Amino acid sequence: MSTAELRAQIVHRLAGVSDNGVLKAINALLDFKTTESVFQCTAEQRDAIMQAQQAIARGEGITNEEIKNTVELCLNEN
Repeated sequence: MSTAELRAQIVHRLAGVSDNGVLKAINALLDFKTTESVFQCTAEQRDAIMQAQQAIARGEGITNEEIKNTVELCLNEN
């Protein structure tokens, strides 16, 4: 699919979206992709990132497969 075709498909699909939350999320994504500036974290966000990196370094991370299995178990309980 060419860029022009893809753009036309997206515009057509967006024309049918009426959910304000979805439109805000799409707008935020477009803003993020078109912004050249560096994302600025708050001190709390930096601390959370550092803690997560340290946990991963200690081997405390969870694999994608483990997460998928847990989600599947939760979905099958109902």
